Amino acid sequence: MLVFIIPLKSAEVSESWNTVSKLFERSLRSICSQTDSDFRVVVVCHERPKIDFSHPHVHYLEVNFPIPNCNRKDKNIDKCKKIIKGLMYAKAVFAPNHIMIVDADDCISRHLASFVNQYPKSNGWVVNKGYVYKESSSVIYYRKSHFYAWCGTCNILNMNLCPLPEQDNDYPDDLVEFYRSHGRLKETLRNKGHILENLPLIGSVYIIGNGENIYQKGFSTIHNANQGKIFFFFKELLKFRPLTSSIRKEFNLYQLKQN
Repeated sequence: MLVFIIPLKSAEVSESWNTVSKLFERSLRSICSQTDSDFRVVVVCHERPKIDFSHPHVHYLEVNFPIPNCNRKDKNIDKCKKIIKGLMYAKAVFAPNHIMIVDADDCISRHLASFVNQYPKSNGWVVNKGYVYKESSSVIYYRKSHFYAWCGTCNILNMNLCPLPEQDNDYPDDLVEFYRSHGRLKETLRNKGHILENLPLIGSVYIIGNGENIYQKGFSTIHNANQGKIFFFFKELLKFRPLTSSIRKEFNLYQLKQN
């Protein structure tokens, strides 16, 4: 079994709870579009969002953590605590072979559970290839390698490789840092003798430009070091593709309705 863990930010630190809820609903619909039904979803949240979608495989775990301040550091700590809480719940209730942490605004391939469940003893995978989608765009950006360095929805781990606290409500700094550093997880585990393979699928869609992502507002922040370089600009143009109906179906990526 593959369990997806979604840490959801609080309404009190959201620019727009309505937008957060819409993004979350799309992400949830994407996850629940799996072609293999042997999956579960654990949503860890302060407040359960009101959405128009439900699924028997989705479980909500409400927490009473202190509301974080609006700075990035505190938001990240809150996110990692929710991840750890969700992992503990998943291990106790479902005993999954693998878990995947999914950011609450991203979309994933509908074939992930089908692929992962074929290899129950694997250490896991990193999403090496993925898409980047700016909200309301008619094109999508394809990153063919090291996608995991950009997007948090990028690691599929064997449950036995997920470090957890010895006691409930204990969140040591090193554990928080382990789950915060998604882009370095492959290297961290390799140094411990555990090899994560590159996922052979285009695994995730990193959603940017929606106003609610902790890090990215648009492509300019991703490419900040190379802005203004003409060669880089033309090279990057070749990585954009039309957002086709097949891509939309693969990731259940639909345009959000505006109020």
